[in-house]
Amino acid sequence: MISDGLRSPDVFISADAAVNDKVLMMPAKKLTDWYVTFASSAMVLGYNPNSKFKSIFEQVQAGKVPWYEALKTSGLKLGRTDPNLDPKGYRTLFLFHLAEGFYHKSDLSAMLGDPTNPAQIFPEPELLIRMESGQLDAGFFYRHEVVAHKVPFIELPNQINQSDPSLAALYKAQKFTTDKGVTIAASPIVFTVTIPHTAKNISGAVAFVCFLLAGKGRNLIEQYGLRPSAILVNGDKSKVPADIQPLVEGAFAP
Repeated sequence: MISDGLRSPDVFISADAAVNDKVLMMPAKKLTDWYVTFASSAMVLGYNPNSKFKSIFEQVQAGKVPWYEALKTSGLKLGRTDPNLDPKGYRTLFLFHLAEGFYHKSDLSAMLGDPTNPAQIFPEPELLIRMESGQLDAGFFYRHEVVAHKVPFIELPNQINQSDPSLAALYKAQKFTTDKGVTIAASPIVFTVTIPHTAKNISGAVAFVCFLLAGKGRNLIEQYGLRPSAILVNGDKSKVPADIQPLVEGAFAP
C-alpha cells in the first residue's frame, strides 16, 4: 500500500525483512534506504475459548490430538490472512508445507485449499476480532498477537513455526509468489522498523523508533509476547537518523 501510494506512514514495521528488501528498497521506486531488526516471534494456532470445539483444542494442548487433526473437525471454521497482502498469510502457507515434511504427511496443505481460499481469508485487522466474536473457531497468528489479547493458543514445533534462526536453511526451501510477481522465501520471523521517505513527521518518527528500540519500549515488546532481538541494520547505515545510529548493534544479513 505504501508502494502504491495508498498509505504514507511516518513509521513502517514489518514482520518480514523481505518486504523491505523486495518492495520498499527496490531501486526503481526506492521508498527507504535502511531498516533495523528489533524483535522476533513465532506462528501459533489461536482458538476461541468459547468455541463449541474448545474441548478438541484442549485435547491438543494435552498432547492427545495432533493440531492438524483437530482442524479437520467437521464444521470447524478456520481463519487466516491473504498471502498476497500480509506476511502472516504466506507464513501460514509455509507452516503447512513445513508441517508436511516434519510430520511426514502429504495432505496437510490441502486443508487450506487455494492459497487465497475465500472461505478462510479475512483482512488482517479483522482476523482476531472475528475469532474473538465467535465467527471463527481458530486461526493462525503471531504469538505476540494472542499473548496481548489473552487468547488461548497452541505452540507449534520450531521446525514449522518459523521462529528459530538456526533453522533458517530449513525454512528457506519454502517460497510464495504474490499476485504482483514478488517471490518470497520463508525465513525466521524477524520484525523490522524503518522510516519511509514519504514520512511527514520525521522528528516524531525518530522519537518513536528510539522508544521502540530502547528503554520502556523494549520492555513492552517482551511484555506483549515478542522476543527482543539484536538491533541490526540492513541497507545504507549512513542514512539512519543520527539519534538511532547509536542503538544499532551490527549488520543484518537477510
